[in-house]
Amino acid sequence: MTPPPPPPSSGSPAAPVRPAAGDTGRTTGLTRRGWSLTGAAFGLVIGSYLLGTIEMLVIGLAALLLVLGAAAWLRFQSPLALAVSRRVHPDRLHVGSEGRIDLLVENLGTRATPLLAATDWFDEGRRAARFLVPPLAAGATARAAYRIPTRRRGRYRVGPLAIGVTDPFGVARRTEPSAGEAELIVRPRVHDILAPVAVGSRISAEHEASAARAVVSDLGDEFVTLREYEVGDDLRRVHWRSTARTGELMIRQDEARWRSRAAVVLDVQPGAHDSASFEVAVEAAASVTARLARLRRRVELITSAGEVLGTGGDPRHDVIDVLATVGPDETDRLATVFEQLRSHRRVDLVVAVLGRVTPDTLRALGAFGGIGVIVVLTQPAAIVPHTALVVVDASSTPFAAAWNETLSRASRGRRPTTLPAS
Repeated sequence: MTPPPPPPSSGSPAAPVRPAAGDTGRTTGLTRRGWSLTGAAFGLVIGSYLLGTIEMLVIGLAALLLVLGAAAWLRFQSPLALAVSRRVHPDRLHVGSEGRIDLLVENLGTRATPLLAATDWFDEGRRAARFLVPPLAAGATARAAYRIPTRRRGRYRVGPLAIGVTDPFGVARRTEPSAGEAELIVRPRVHDILAPVAVGSRISAEHEASAARAVVSDLGDEFVTLREYEVGDDLRRVHWRSTARTGELMIRQDEARWRSRAAVVLDVQPGAHDSASFEVAVEAAASVTARLARLRRRVELITSAGEVLGTGGDPRHDVIDVLATVGPDETDRLATVFEQLRSHRRVDLVVAVLGRVTPDTLRALGAFGGIGVIVVLTQPAAIVPHTALVVVDASSTPFAAAWNETLSRASRGRRPTTLPAS
């Protein structure tokens, strides 16, 4: 089997398919050898008339009869009784991850199959994986697999898978569909990053105690849930009774923080990015959204066009799936998005993933008083001191390294004093 070249990717398994008799998807045609033999036969017939030799005519007609007979024999044969299934491993593919498609072919008939040629198309038919299936006895199975390159995020189609059988002379081939199409999604890479729990906000570490007391007086309960310790968590929030019982550090999830929301804003304006920085921005948005969702935070992902792509923490992973196909959008509603977030009482953390910044964007970011704001930059920019924002410069440093370094400094109380200047 020859592994296919570039990229499709992840998705759900396709159900086994047994072709029905008289399947309209069956096609019969000549192989390269068959077309060569047909051309040679016509040449012999024409040569016999020109040279007046009956022997050439007989050989040419015999070759034509062989080709026609082989094609007719294949056309009127019973369809193959095969069950073919396709499965993608792993179930969820990300850019740069290893992925493969496993195929299982089972002979459901009562007789052995001939040598079969299988072709599995993908990427809208632009590429294909081709391999041979050895003769299978009744009830026997054969397995094959090929790798899926995952260099680009996106949504791809795999299939249909077609099984071909040739006549004993190899001059004709009959092809019939054996497995339908499956949708595969290559999701953006999700980096392992620190949680932004130490970033100042309406519910920052120094105000958590008073917020918790307010919740106690209003609701009569100090907290509503527990979660495992994350790097950067305030150790004052450890619930020691649960820690002793489980053997793992458990952190109290305050009702105020549980009900509050975080927002990730992704700038998708074409003028803000080049192709490389746009992919960095998408990966950053996916990583932050996934990280906040793991903290059981309610997080919304919003584009600069004002479109809400989804809510992190959904068990269907809809946000990361949508990011697999997100592209540039000319609509500029970034200022409106920021204004709506400023007036949202439940939003206590905003992560803005930006490319090139404008003076208007800077003014909007500086107006987030009392809300924790992290700015991720994927394009170079001049910087000036600013104490209200945490700026992650991912324009020249890989995003995960830049984020972790910046958030580590913030958790140690040395807030980065960087803000892109106009």
